Amino acid sequence: MIRNQNFPKKPFRSFLKFLILVLLLNNCSSENETPKKEPPPPPAVTVPFPEAMYVQNGCASCHGMEGNGRGTRTALLANLRIPNFQDKSTYIYGSTKEAIAKTIKNGVPGTYMKAYSHMRKVEIDAVAEYIQKMQK
Repeated sequence: MIRNQNFPKKPFRSFLKFLILVLLLNNCSSENETPKKEPPPPPAVTVPFPEAMYVQNGCASCHGMEGNGRGTRTALLANLRIPNFQDKSTYIYGSTKEAIAKTIKNGVPGTYMKAYSHMRKVEIDAVAEYIQKMQK
């Protein structure tokens, strides 16, 4: 291998060291520099357990959030009578908390109200209580 004797090694090495130092320092943050902060998370929303069970199990989709029988699926069930929880006369098996809980658990044969027997008793009772509070 032939070396060029005219090539200055010392200034090149100094430049290379300088370049490495600059690159390393460029990636370091200054102590005085304030770190960028992410915005705080939105505040937590607490939904009461009975209302959460009512929504989570799909009751609102047919019966509406206010229980007036005008849920998001009402258009699909247009020619069917969807009970209005605000009107006690629309309850087939009664409007007491116990009767509502039994209806939720067993469903209503011949209607779109299926049995929710997979729900725990505490969840069914919470939904029944929430529905009963909608009565006027």
